[in-house]
Amino acid sequence: MSERRPYRRPMSPTWWANPPYRAYTLRELTGVAVAIYGLVLFFGLVCLALGPGAYDGYLAFLRSPFSIVLHLLLLAAMVYHVVTWFETLPKTQPKLIVDGKPFPAKKMTDIAIKVGAGCSLVLLLIAIWVGR
Repeated sequence: MSERRPYRRPMSPTWWANPPYRAYTLRELTGVAVAIYGLVLFFGLVCLALGPGAYDGYLAFLRSPFSIVLHLLLLAAMVYHVVTWFETLPKTQPKLIVDGKPFPAKKMTDIAIKVGAGCSLVLLLIAIWVGR
């Protein structure tokens, strides 16, 4: 008997560029920005452990034009990542019923984004206050 081979649907090498998948691919790529920023913070922690000279070099890197542009790009990617994450919230959880009616998905996303933005603002204010 011959061995049965599973069916594999033919796919174009540029499947990710098709409109239905483009937003998904972009959202997943923004996860790379999150990882890069994690590495930047980890590098700062390592420099802090190595001593004042290494940490001063890290701070000088953070003040460089390259670092500022990098951080702006990472911030934009992370904001997109967070917004699209909250947009999936109503799609991934069980239906929320309030007063006998389904809670609108758009309203749930808007509330989650506003709470996230509020928490970020509070953390920023705390960081500014502590840094004085």
